[in-house]
Amino acid sequence: MLQSTTPKMLHWSLIVSALGVCVAVLGGYCGWSLFPNMVHKKVEQSVILADGSEQYKRFVNLPQPLNFKVYIFNVTNPDMIQHGAIPIVEEIGPYVYKQFRHKKVKHFSRDGSKITYVQNVHFDFDADASAPYTQDDRIVALNMHMNSVLQISENDPGLALLLVHLNANLKAVFNDPRSMFVHTSAREYLFDGVRFCINPQGIAKAICNQIKESGSKTIREQSDGSLAFSFFGHKNGSGHDVYEVHTGKGDAMKVLEIQKLDDSHNLQVWLNASTEGETSVCNQINGTDASSYPPFRQRGDSMYIFSADICRSVQLFYQADIQYEGIPGYRYSIGENFINDIGPEHDNECFCVDKLANVIKRKNGCLYAGALDLTTCLDAPVILTLPHMLGASNEYRKMIRGLKPDAKKHQTFVDVQSLTGTPLRGGKRVQFNMFLKSINRIGITENLTTVLMPAVWVEEGIQLNGEMVAFFKKKLINTLKTLNIVHWAALCGGVGVALISLLYYLYQKGRGEEPPLK
Repeated sequence: MLQSTTPKMLHWSLIVSALGVCVAVLGGYCGWSLFPNMVHKKVEQSVILADGSEQYKRFVNLPQPLNFKVYIFNVTNPDMIQHGAIPIVEEIGPYVYKQFRHKKVKHFSRDGSKITYVQNVHFDFDADASAPYTQDDRIVALNMHMNSVLQISENDPGLALLLVHLNANLKAVFNDPRSMFVHTSAREYLFDGVRFCINPQGIAKAICNQIKESGSKTIREQSDGSLAFSFFGHKNGSGHDVYEVHTGKGDAMKVLEIQKLDDSHNLQVWLNASTEGETSVCNQINGTDASSYPPFRQRGDSMYIFSADICRSVQLFYQADIQYEGIPGYRYSIGENFINDIGPEHDNECFCVDKLANVIKRKNGCLYAGALDLTTCLDAPVILTLPHMLGASNEYRKMIRGLKPDAKKHQTFVDVQSLTGTPLRGGKRVQFNMFLKSINRIGITENLTTVLMPAVWVEEGIQLNGEMVAFFKKKLINTLKTLNIVHWAALCGGVGVALISLLYYLYQKGRGEEPPLK
């Protein structure tokens, strides 16, 4: 009986082994070809902006607000600075706001590959996240609007005569200033506005009208005719910039990339190449607005974001693999070419606008490493650095006391889900400064030491909340895990069954060929 069943068992063991090989091959095919292609197509479909789709709804209204944190550099020795002392500052904050974004779509292009919109932004103060700081905190900060008006007048030959009148009318225009610093509240300085030009008369009124007509975004006319300066008040409300971005139709790798801003493919902010009609690298618009990124990221690659606030594109480089709440992704960060490597030796001297006189700068007109002149961007002599002047040249940092640069706290980074391009966590961190210096014919500035004076630094970012993490895991991560389990179960199970059956076959065959015992 045993002899009659052994050949059958050997026969079936070969069949089972062959089936195991087939299952393993099928598992390998599914895991390395079929499933990735299915997921790739599904992701492509999900990221493309089509009217009425889930992605379109998330595009129009971000599913959760961004975090907008502001840190103010409170000045502790304003009177001493007026007599030539080096400024001492202390960071206070963060003052945390929830930033809600709503896009008002104007139209799709005929082929559906472009969408045009205006973005409205609304800020809500988050008292709990800001505690113990409140918007009513009293601060002593750089008088940005007065300093800006004085420096613009100094740098424009056509306004040289205005400086003489400004000196005689500082009291009427800027509320009888005792120094180059303003005593105000965080609420006024950041959003509501620090008022000036209150009931001016005569020449002071003419000066105020000229300030109003200059069109600065940070200065707004009040209902009583006075003017008010605020850092971010102009960002709160209806947007004016018209964006055209790619919908991803036809090429998912281009989804949300900015194609035009105000009907132009390029900026007209920075210097252009000497060749007529040739756009410089500084004026190129590259990347997305950082609310999302193209899908299918690869290790070692880079990507761009465009920031209208600083009028430039910023390149982000892959840093490392990360995990956020169980979601895998890649971390990207800015490189040296952001504001450290600027000048003719780096082929981007177009950023060296050289609009400021008698400031701390190189002989060729470029600022030292770690600083970027935003005068032509903001129509105000504002200088961009990283927070606490991280990585900036010692020519700037040595002139300020109280700075504490820390790469972990002050570097710009973003964690991105590699497959979909969804931002998981990150922060765009920049600092706004202004040179403080003696200005000819302006008595209040005559004893000042020339320094790059910090005003505020901001972190604009996102951290995917629990609701969005759960949604993301349900829609993608759990599906990927299931497919991965099926892939490896089929592959390993098939290989295992094939090996066991083959070993059984060899074992039984070996026993059948043994010589009989004598």
